[in-house]
Amino acid sequence: MRNTFAEGSRMKTNEFIGFIIFWLISLPIFFLKPEQYRTPAIFSSIIVAAAAFTIFIWALVKQGNAGPLWNNPEEVYGIGRLSGAQLSWAMMRMITSGIGGWAGGVLYQSDFTRYSEKPGDQIWGQIFVIPACQFGSNILGIITTSCARGFYPDEKLLWKLYDLLEAIQSHGGKGARAAVFFAAFAFFLSQICVNVVACGVVGGMDLAALLPRYIDIRRGSFIVAVIGICINPWRILNTANSFISAISGYAVFLGPLTGIMIVDYHILRQRKLKLSHLFIPSPSSDYWFWHGLNWRAPVAWILGVWPSMPGFCKSVTPKSILVNITWIRVYYMSWLLGFFISGSVWLILNTLWPAPGIGDTDSDVCVLVK
Repeated sequence: MRNTFAEGSRMKTNEFIGFIIFWLISLPIFFLKPEQYRTPAIFSSIIVAAAAFTIFIWALVKQGNAGPLWNNPEEVYGIGRLSGAQLSWAMMRMITSGIGGWAGGVLYQSDFTRYSEKPGDQIWGQIFVIPACQFGSNILGIITTSCARGFYPDEKLLWKLYDLLEAIQSHGGKGARAAVFFAAFAFFLSQICVNVVACGVVGGMDLAALLPRYIDIRRGSFIVAVIGICINPWRILNTANSFISAISGYAVFLGPLTGIMIVDYHILRQRKLKLSHLFIPSPSSDYWFWHGLNWRAPVAWILGVWPSMPGFCKSVTPKSILVNITWIRVYYMSWLLGFFISGSVWLILNTLWPAPGIGDTDSDVCVLVK
């Protein structure tokens, strides 16, 4: 298909059409209730795992080894071997970037665990399944990209799956188009589930909690879908360095929030809440504070975010902003640093100026039997 978009648009015509089709297919699924996503999610997980391992095994067999990127990354990237402080800070940056990719999932995991049939059902998935899937998918992606570098040396590093599938279709022989179609279809179904659940439903829940009188989960999901086009996500994905910066940006802003929530629930309140007061939208609730805002939260959050802002701004606009290397290294620790700073500040503020209802529970306990 002929590209009619300008070079600076960061997207080709066929890619934009594919994006709109994907967006339109996602919309009707928002009409389903969240608990109805379980079966489609299990099905898509099975077929995408099969597709991922198939591509991985095919690449290993075709290359015959783990590929040049795995065996000699310095030569592929044209850089010297990192050591000492350079290696340590590079590892710290990648760790933070990896956490940033899951910072949202860490923060809003209660949107999913709320559907557990009994307390503790989510523990095994959090401890074993999520880490195993993350580690396994990373290893598969790294080795497959490394192998592709070996048998497609004239192509750029094919980190993005759709770039790899496009290269397979271009360089493959008979049957390549059909193989690419089935592989792409598997990942398409998986991405539909991720998009609907992790973006639409979770965003809908947040908006419904913010304005429950006007917005329910379904309406919130459609609002998020519209915003998803307005933010031009293709510019984030296809602009050099912006994707890593955007993923790390999650760590900058969500790490402090996570620290506040964990310290508040596990340390400050000792996992004790007055449940009845959670549903009282008036000053008579212990959790109303000032017009529904606890002033301690923005103070703790800002103090956790600001140390990482100079380095974050530098990473987003590297050509126009110059900062000291110290600020850049602080940014490399953004999630962990923000987590501990905001958590500590939250604990201190609530110790000096205690909020009402800390440690209190309802005198009457109701047990709901399903």
